[in-house]
Amino acid sequence: MMALPRPARISASALLDLWEQGEAYHSLDQALLVLERAYPAITREELAAYSIGRRDRLLLQVHCNLFGDRIDGCVACPSCGTKLEFGLSCSALAEPRGDDHPVKRTVQCGGGEWEVRPPNSRDLAAVANQPDVQIARQMLLARCVASVVPAQEQTSALPPDTQRVLEAELATLDPHAEVFIDLSCQACAHSWQTLFDIASFLWSEIRTKARRLLQEVDVLARAYGWTQHDILTLSPTRRSWYVQMALS
Repeated sequence: MMALPRPARISASALLDLWEQGEAYHSLDQALLVLERAYPAITREELAAYSIGRRDRLLLQVHCNLFGDRIDGCVACPSCGTKLEFGLSCSALAEPRGDDHPVKRTVQCGGGEWEVRPPNSRDLAAVANQPDVQIARQMLLARCVASVVPAQEQTSALPPDTQRVLEAELATLDPHAEVFIDLSCQACAHSWQTLFDIASFLWSEIRTKARRLLQEVDVLARAYGWTQHDILTLSPTRRSWYVQMALS
């Protein structure tokens, strides 16, 4: 089983540059931008060809490197609206489940034989602007499934049962592509599952951290006349102490 590469360190200055460059990007491009910075030895083309599950496992490693293993989230109960906090572990979510680098699989169903491969970032980008969710699913399936024998029609014309089998195969081929969290509301006892998207969550963390860094630069530049470079090269602990002293 192939081990995941370790992410490179992203300095405070590099994180600010990363946020500034990617803030206006689509979430798919933001994820690739983060991975480019964290894994400079891997080209963007290679990263875009990774399955979504493998991409997300790399992003979990980046989160662990930047912000620690723990993920703290908050959702509203869909039944009563009560805010519910939850905690996750990056290392637990990134635990291997089958093939670390899934490529393709041959499946027999619906009277035919199919070659299926897991979706990657290019596939998601191709359907990202489709407003109809069902059409987008069919488009994604058509990109990731190819008929082997006998010749078949387009996947959008396949019987629903066959489509469901092929979609299920894609899910088992790349189990990290969709991570669902089991939640239960203590206020109304409602239980449900929610999809956890590490790509959007990590970018939200990067945005929050970048804005906090800018605030620290502003405080210390005003108090001591230091340059942004001087401030960002301080260790996080020392920078925090200087901010506290400047504000006291």
